[in-house]
Amino acid sequence: MLPRPKVQDIQTYLRDNGWEHSLTWRDAPVWSHVDGYELLVPPRDDLMDTDLRVRELLNVLAVAEQRSADDILVDIYAPLDDIQSFRTFPEGMPPGFTSLKGGIRALHCVQSMIGIAARTVVEGPLPKFAGGVPTTASDLMQRVRLGPGHPGSYVFTVRVPVDAPSQHADPGSRAQPDEPLGRQVARQFYEAITAANAATAHATLGDLAAFDNTLTAGVSADLCLALSVLAGRQYEQSFDVTFRWSHGLHAELPASTVHFADGAGKIIRAAARRLRQVRISGAAEVTGLVESLHDQPEAGDRWRIKVRGDLTTQGGTAFGRTIWVRLDGQASYDRTIAAHQARHLVWVRGELSAHGRLELVTDGTRFEVIG
Repeated sequence: MLPRPKVQDIQTYLRDNGWEHSLTWRDAPVWSHVDGYELLVPPRDDLMDTDLRVRELLNVLAVAEQRSADDILVDIYAPLDDIQSFRTFPEGMPPGFTSLKGGIRALHCVQSMIGIAARTVVEGPLPKFAGGVPTTASDLMQRVRLGPGHPGSYVFTVRVPVDAPSQHADPGSRAQPDEPLGRQVARQFYEAITAANAATAHATLGDLAAFDNTLTAGVSADLCLALSVLAGRQYEQSFDVTFRWSHGLHAELPASTVHFADGAGKIIRAAARRLRQVRISGAAEVTGLVESLHDQPEAGDRWRIKVRGDLTTQGGTAFGRTIWVRLDGQASYDRTIAAHQARHLVWVRGELSAHGRLELVTDGTRFEVIG
């Protein structure tokens, strides 16, 4: 069992999770929540009743957040982790149990999916990944931790650290992204899972076209194969993926659970075969912020930028997508450097190309800085 957290760490957790210091009673701060809950936090760590008061406030937090006090305690100690929980329903098993073989398969598939999300951030989205894992992705994976399990159907968690320094796949980067690599990977994983889930609602085993436009969200053949494993041996069981975000690093995304219905696993596994053969092309445009810039003349990799925003393709508009953009020359590249520094939006129109990585290739006449 974890030792009692320090009073300062408790107050940091409360502040990061929307509680407010409303008043002070006998030197003890009273924290209130918009939902009507109030907590009395001990003023110091060395008082005789501090242990009792901390246990009481953890119990109130458990009711307010509708999760266990142990979970909350772990989060207080690890404020810079983005957390993903996976809930499966193994056939023929009582709640809280799975077979050893099934548990190992599930853990392996989760490791694969987070690794794929890391490669997508570093290399860009691809229908299928090949070759060695980039060092930046491999280094982050070494720091991902397996968290404590939960009661109920078989549930386990992984924790992606978001305090790792931002890095890039190549040394030619001219700017650092605003988010650390761990947060980028967790957000990419969330986007891919939600896109895959939405596609299953519009797909059947005989018609998997809904998955074609998910590549820009990082849904690959590799991801689909791994994700389908959570549906059990016959790929027929429902499963859930829950995302919670570090309270020590602000995230615009809310905590949420993505539910995959019975039978979704079979559709997702079939989609993996389709994504191996899909060829992404056609006109597209993106409006968004420049996340990073890359220019490596010695490698012939010139004037490449990463843009996050609203991506419009022949399949419609997808919001909050990240796309690599290949600019036409140094003049356009210099303008994006200034746009990145000033946090100005850019608009780019061009042709999608999936040679090596998925990119939007443009010329100077279809590029503007907005702002």
